[in-house]
Amino acid sequence: MRKLVRKGAAVTAVLVAAVALSACGSDDKSAKPQHKGGATPSAADPQPAEAVALADAVGTWLGKADDKSVTLTISKGGQTVVISDAHVCQGTAKEGDALTLALTCKDGNTDRSSGKVTSADGKQLVVAWESGRTDTLTKLDVSGLPTNMPSIPSLPSLPPQS
Repeated sequence: MRKLVRKGAAVTAVLVAAVALSACGSDDKSAKPQHKGGATPSAADPQPAEAVALADAVGTWLGKADDKSVTLTISKGGQTVVISDAHVCQGTAKEGDALTLALTCKDGNTDRSSGKVTSADGKQLVVAWESGRTDTLTKLDVSGLPTNMPSIPSLPSLPPQS
């Protein structure tokens, strides 16, 4: 039963992220991360920040910060959404000297508005945010999600307009 609830929560997070990815993001490119709180990258991280490419970060990543869930989704085109606590922030991931995230939250929150991906190894992703937060996230395993979902039935025709 718990496994079903966890998978349902993961599916819900992915669907919310997918819907949010269709919106526009910010072009803020300023990112000066500071490492306070949470896990910080170590010398044993799989890749230095300069080596993280967009392709390394594509997917949905899950974790916890301050005992609250954090979900980060990055699309192949760089559209990015982070959901944390009651905040939904969206924007872009851009390659350069490092893979940077520039996001805007509808509620004005800036905890996760600008950050840099400091490592990504296909299983774990670390983001150092300009606010001083550092998120260590694990890639969502979609292999156990159902694939044989029923299709949506056709809707009846609308009455003819006069």
